[in-house]
Formats: sequence, structure tokens, C-alpha cells
Amino acid sequence: MPVIPKSFLRLRKRYLWRKFDRGFANRSPREAFSAIYEKRIWGDGGANAFFSGAGSHDPEIVSCYVDATRQLLKQLGRPEVVDLGCGDFSVGKQLRTLCGNYVACDVVPSLVEYNQQVFRELGVDFRCLDITQDTLPGGTVAVIRQVFQHLSNSQILKVIPKLKSYKFLLVTEHLPTSPDFVPNIDRPIGAGIRIGLNSGDSGVVLTAPPFNLLVKTERVICQVPVDERGTIRTVFYEMNESRVPRRCH
Repeated sequence: MPVIPKSFLRLRKRYLWRKFDRGFANRSPREAFSAIYEKRIWGDGGANAFFSGAGSHDPEIVSCYVDATRQLLKQLGRPEVVDLGCGDFSVGKQLRTLCGNYVACDVVPSLVEYNQQVFRELGVDFRCLDITQDTLPGGTVAVIRQVFQHLSNSQILKVIPKLKSYKFLLVTEHLPTSPDFVPNIDRPIGAGIRIGLNSGDSGVVLTAPPFNLLVKTERVICQVPVDERGTIRTVFYEMNESRVPRRCH
């Protein structure tokens, strides 16, 4: 039986994502992501009712992220974590023991209910909220893993001011491999990402226009090449000292 090249499968997946996303330009995040999970656009989890895609399940991608993040959490001494866009929580569950209070948020009601049942013994506060519209829970570290890449620029801009209340951000995005890509080329909300746009490959960089997030320091803690066009990068941001962190409640 012939083996289909992974590069072809990725191109086909991106084509299907773009085709599916055409109807979501004017849909809310709750409507869009509920449909994505319902139709299993990011993949089929088999016995699992929800599947957040290869970025949450590919061993090469996940192991690098988990190892780097666990080391970081140890250095921070069990910080209060707010997981913004926790998905099926297959990654978050591997970090739970190194955190203090853990609030995990997602916009899909049925997914949050599922997580509340499956992970009820982990002591996680699962909440259903829309990060573009709702007030965010308080904490020390905000974890935002491959979330912004699925939102439009106008939606991301609604989140940026809220991030200033955290002491640290841990942000993961799928970015072009080329170092000279143009960041933050806009796209509608959906299952796809900014790699493969008609206007050229792009990716979300929070410190670049139009977002211009102000940070004290930043460093890459993990980077995993996906193919010749893309890499998944995790950046740890220390926010400006002027803000006072809110406690989880």
C-alpha cells in the first residue's frame, strides 16, 4: 500500500480548513469553535468526544512543550495559572501538578462540561467563557496555546488589554519558518491558520503591529519545526512591573 507523503496531507488539510472556514467570517467564537469540534475538523479523537488537533496530540510537538513548560513552572514555584483556550485539556493535564490554582477556560460549552467530568479529580476550575468578550479570571501566568492563530485581528485586539493584568504570559503560535515573514496578516476566525494565506505565509506576533503588546522581557522556551513552511514556537513574556496581579477567584 503506497504511503502518502505528510507534506501532501498537510496541504490537503489546509485546503479543507480554508473551505470550511468560508462560512465563519461573521460567526462568534462560540459558534465557530462549537462547529469545528462537532464536525471534527481538527481530527477524530476516536473514543474521545473532543479532539483539539495535532498541536495537542502529536508527541513531537507536545513533549517539547510539556518539558519546557514544566521546567518553567518549577522555576516559578507553583504559580496560579489561567489556561485561555484549554481545548480538550490533553496538554494541560500534564502540567497540573506543578501549578497552584488552575483555571481552564474554553468557549465551547459542551467541551467545558466534558472536561469537568473527565478531569474532575485534578482540581481544575473549568469555565466556559469567550476571551474576546468576557472578563478573564485572575492569576499569575496566562497560558495561551495556539489560540490566537485561529482568531481575526479585531478579535485579538479585544484580548490584548486584558493580558496586562497577568505577571507572565506563555504564548504558543504556529509561525512561518522563514525569519522575514510579515506578521499579523489578518484572516477570519476559523479552523485554519495564517500559513497558506493567499497574501503569503504569516503568523501572530503579539509584540508587532497592530497588537503592540508591551512586555518587560521575552524568550523562546520551545520551538518545534512542523514542516518546511512552519514551526510551532512558545514564547515566555514577563509583563511590565507596573501592573498588580489579581488573585484567582
